[in-house]
Amino acid sequence: MLDPHVMTLAAATLGVGWLMAYAGLSKSALELKRRRRVCPSCGRQITARVCSSCA
Repeated sequence: MLDPHVMTLAAATLGVGWLMAYAGLSKSALELKRRRRVCPSCGRQITARVCSSCA
């Protein structure tokens, strides 16, 4: 059994963490990390819409 105090503390901590992340994204202090795209043919990183070496 979980203690109600522990559950309240966990919920409050998660809520504060989410609000801090949201505020950081809103103020542009944080930015989301973009995934690196790799060409399946040659294995090079794709920076444009299509792979410049294969197209």
